[in-house]
Amino acid sequence: MAKYSPRLKEMNLELVQTIAEHQLTEDRLNLQLTRLKLMYDFVSALNAAQTLNEIYQIALDGLCAALRINKAIVMVESAQGLKYEASMGVSNTYSQSIEIFFDDFYSDRPNQSNQSADLPKTFPHSATLPSDRQLQELFHQEKIGAWAIFPLDYELRHLGDIVACFDEPRQFTEEEVQLTQTIVTYIAIALTRKQAEQALKESQQFIQRIADTTPSILYIYDIEEGRNVYCNQAITHILGYTKLEVQVMGEQLLGTLLHPEDLDKISQHYNRIRKIQINQDINPAIALDKNADGLFLIEYRMRDIQGKWRWFYSQENIFLYDQNGYVKQVIGAASDITKLKEIENKLQSSLAEKEVLLREVHHRVKNNLSVVDSLLSMQTKYVKDAEALKSISDSQRRIHTMALIHEQLHQSQDFGKIDFCEYLQRLVNNLYSSNSDNINHVDLKTELNPVVLDIDMAVSMGLIVNELLTNAFKHAFPHQEQGLIAVKLYKSDGDRRLNLIICDDGVGMPAQINLQDTNSLGLRLVRILAQQLRANLKMSSAIGTSFHLTVDL
Repeated sequence: MAKYSPRLKEMNLELVQTIAEHQLTEDRLNLQLTRLKLMYDFVSALNAAQTLNEIYQIALDGLCAALRINKAIVMVESAQGLKYEASMGVSNTYSQSIEIFFDDFYSDRPNQSNQSADLPKTFPHSATLPSDRQLQELFHQEKIGAWAIFPLDYELRHLGDIVACFDEPRQFTEEEVQLTQTIVTYIAIALTRKQAEQALKESQQFIQRIADTTPSILYIYDIEEGRNVYCNQAITHILGYTKLEVQVMGEQLLGTLLHPEDLDKISQHYNRIRKIQINQDINPAIALDKNADGLFLIEYRMRDIQGKWRWFYSQENIFLYDQNGYVKQVIGAASDITKLKEIENKLQSSLAEKEVLLREVHHRVKNNLSVVDSLLSMQTKYVKDAEALKSISDSQRRIHTMALIHEQLHQSQDFGKIDFCEYLQRLVNNLYSSNSDNINHVDLKTELNPVVLDIDMAVSMGLIVNELLTNAFKHAFPHQEQGLIAVKLYKSDGDRRLNLIICDDGVGMPAQINLQDTNSLGLRLVRILAQQLRANLKMSSAIGTSFHLTVDL
């Protein structure tokens, strides 16, 4: 029995060691499980945090528990530098002093901050006493023996720092370093996500405030599904429906709100847009609906909650394509133009009334001129003097010239302007026909380019043509020889100047005739009218007689 005793002792010892090792392994596994559970709870709490302040508090709790400390501060980067956000176990005075220190430190040594021993950029492996005397005094007042600054870095962005405070300097174990690195990484991720969420929320709120204060109805319409996706608060102000009521209408939206006469127009409008494919040129038929800015334009009527029809003017753009590359959704702004339409209708009615009145005025002026002409014709039966008869005949021709203007205006759609080319052709033909003695031996040639004149200029130009052309018919060919009279009308100097030429190849003007000083009533009238038009009038008798009138348009 004695000979087995050493062997039994050895086996007992091995057994005790094995049990101890198993126990140690089990303790380590339990510790790891505990830490994993704590880490799981920590990450879950971070993910469930609704605000940045909650994240700060969870971060402080997690880091302090991992390092077995009870004092820490969260500093976060802002546009003004590192700013205090939250703390645990330290006074407000200390927290504010740390913020001031960070601010002064980076302001005084902007190029040395990354190399500073007090504010390390790398992840800390120990807690140390800062070399700055002010900080040391502050640490002494707060009964802090050392600190470690854990940088909150994520995707090359420095979000801030967690300042952990210790009772005394110490070296961190490898396990503590790994644990704190994991905790700090999750904190940085949570901060990044929450900051992005807040920025997105603030951006959405900002956009929504703009949308809700816009007087126009902003909307997103899904052409493929035939329903409204989004609309702003203006739809309630204008039509009386809530946004929810509009959403509930679904595919019945257009049929419910649109005027029956506009339903087909809107359907065709969206069918054309629906056919547009991404990165392809727009069909010219569709492009007709677009303005210079590339927006689709359309007018239509919608019924408000009171049953009244309101006019809208929409500007739309492509918002979303489907998986096949065709337009799925459009975004638009619909402006209420009901009052403008009412004003437009009133103006159109008023304009129609004025057009009728103007047409009647021109008709009556023409009739009155015809009455004057008839009175003059009756007067000729009692006049025996040849000169008096000639004067009456000249006056009648002038009356015919003015009456022709009012006759054409009476038949025109534009009462302020007249097609002078058409008028001049009729006037020349009438004068040519009225001088029947010259028809057989005088040829008439006209070269008239299109031009539109206002009524005042047209009357003056017509009277000038009447006088010069009548003179040519009467005096250019006294012995009834063959000849040519030409009338030309054209623009020059980039359509800024109008030219009128009346010429003949007859005997020419007598040498003693001076256009500026003549006894001829007709030529005096031509000169006076030219002066009223501020026109330049030139006369030439080199070959026959030529009058060239130029006037600025």
